[in-house]
Amino acid sequence: MEHELENDKRWTEGLDIVHRLEHNGHRAYLVGGCVRDKLLGRPLHDIDIATSAKPEEVLGLFSRTLPTGLKHGTVTVMEEGSSFEVTTFRQEGDYTDARRPDEVSFVLDVKEDLARRDFTFNAMAFGSDGKIVDPFGGQDALRAGVVQCVGQPSERFGEDALRMLRAIRFAAEFGFDILPDVWEGIISNRGKLAQVAMERVSAEWDKMMAGGGPEQACHYLFKSGLLVNVKESLPESFRGAAERYRLNGSDWHWEEWGALDSDESSSGNLLYLPLLPDADLRWAALLIGMGVNGSDTLKLFRSLRISGKRAERIAAIADFHESLSAYDESTMRHGWIKNTIAHSRSIAEDLLSIREACGETVFAEREWLTEMSVSSVAELDVKGDELSRYLGVAPGPWISVLLQRLLEEAASGRIPNDKGSLLSEAKSAMRNMTEERK
Repeated sequence: MEHELENDKRWTEGLDIVHRLEHNGHRAYLVGGCVRDKLLGRPLHDIDIATSAKPEEVLGLFSRTLPTGLKHGTVTVMEEGSSFEVTTFRQEGDYTDARRPDEVSFVLDVKEDLARRDFTFNAMAFGSDGKIVDPFGGQDALRAGVVQCVGQPSERFGEDALRMLRAIRFAAEFGFDILPDVWEGIISNRGKLAQVAMERVSAEWDKMMAGGGPEQACHYLFKSGLLVNVKESLPESFRGAAERYRLNGSDWHWEEWGALDSDESSSGNLLYLPLLPDADLRWAALLIGMGVNGSDTLKLFRSLRISGKRAERIAAIADFHESLSAYDESTMRHGWIKNTIAHSRSIAEDLLSIREACGETVFAEREWLTEMSVSSVAELDVKGDELSRYLGVAPGPWISVLLQRLLEEAASGRIPNDKGSLLSEAKSAMRNMTEERK
């Protein structure tokens, strides 16, 4: 396979480590994902090195090291502010925890080391002589644009069930096809995903949502049935939608799960996901399309161990969208203003970004937001203590109620956001509140 090894600082630093190991009588190679990505012309991330040197020999050769995984033969070498995992050639024993081998045995041949890896395009090694060691046809897989396992897929997935998610992520990210035997291996082993910690499942899924091809990733995830086989039970609204897609969703359209507006022609569609700029907006669009509300979104993300702030943002977008169903054309402006106040202007902008990506016209909604002079109590030109002094009433819960009322009036444009107008409206509103209590 043609490859251009342009000058890349970390690649060069990795080769420097290879040269030092070789100079001291050991065999060494750059291996795994960095070789794959170099051949694909993609940005390099981790630079991993495999060597015949034992961990203690690696520790003795380099001055700045971390004993990150000595049991499994791994030493982290620090060079020029970058870290490189250097691992002794090894074979692996059984995976009783479906994650890591119970034991490893060191070997002398890099081909034996490559045989333990998951996919053929991850089972290549690059030597200091510029040659690629490729015993399982990784370059052929890259040329063909396919995800192919090293050996039998069921064996690879049985060792670490997370590899099923990795197969999908690579296929989506690279725009590759999943070979039939790999797909069959995923289907027959999907129940084993329950052995994998939710944090690991979440990390893979989140990478899919943030990376290239999120629409392809979601299609594979739902068609495979993997997501209903995770360790913790996910909300029923999500599980039901995922199962309907598995059975009926081959056209990728989700009309039956609730459109992004009442017009089915502009319904939520997986194909819109890549048009959104970040993972959180893609998550929100996905869950809105599936009909998962804000409450269930929070439950889902608790199971997936996704951070509170991200979960709250995505759930707020879903809640905002769901709340709008209570308004018709004549009251929709009021609904947008009310929900913008309840959730924030940024959440309103997020929902508009999703709708625009899905091909909707949102000129009116953007105009409503522009016309809102305020969207939070903090933006009002009057404070609670000023209301108390002006009205001659001791501070109490009434202040929050009154400020909220003033906010709605100012946000809707019925009164200007200036101190005089707000105090005048406060006096009138306080009078009405007093009469309502009688």
